[in-house]
Amino acid sequence: MCAMAAFKAHCALIFWKAPLIDGIPANGDKSRGSFGRITSMKELPTKKQFDGWIKAAMKLNDAGITVKRERGKKPEARVPKELATALAKNKKATAVFAKFPPGQRREYCEWVSEAKREETKAKRVAQAVEWIAEGKTRNWKY
Repeated sequence: MCAMAAFKAHCALIFWKAPLIDGIPANGDKSRGSFGRITSMKELPTKKQFDGWIKAAMKLNDAGITVKRERGKKPEARVPKELATALAKNKKATAVFAKFPPGQRREYCEWVSEAKREETKAKRVAQAVEWIAEGKTRNWKY
């Protein structure tokens, strides 16, 4: 129904179904909880308010009502030119890479892009093409 997070100088109070409960203030910054950053006792709701919100949340749970979460869609991974060139030379790896879900493609692209030295990047590209051709995801060992 709700959760609390405590830190050194502030706390946060989060009601999972806050948009459906009357009286809970609308807070634009979801990362700070339903009431924003609480830094003093004056900012806490009264016991009567809190009890009412808990009872309302309980009723929503008992009724099986849920709040749809909005998930941000990540953009498609930008394939580094070195990886794209190597994939173009291996038809099997290209076909497997195209069938990977976006997250698995992104893992390979980020792994190659993060290499600082050209030698490291070349080594990762060769390893990536080998693993992709075998149908292995980036972290297949785990």
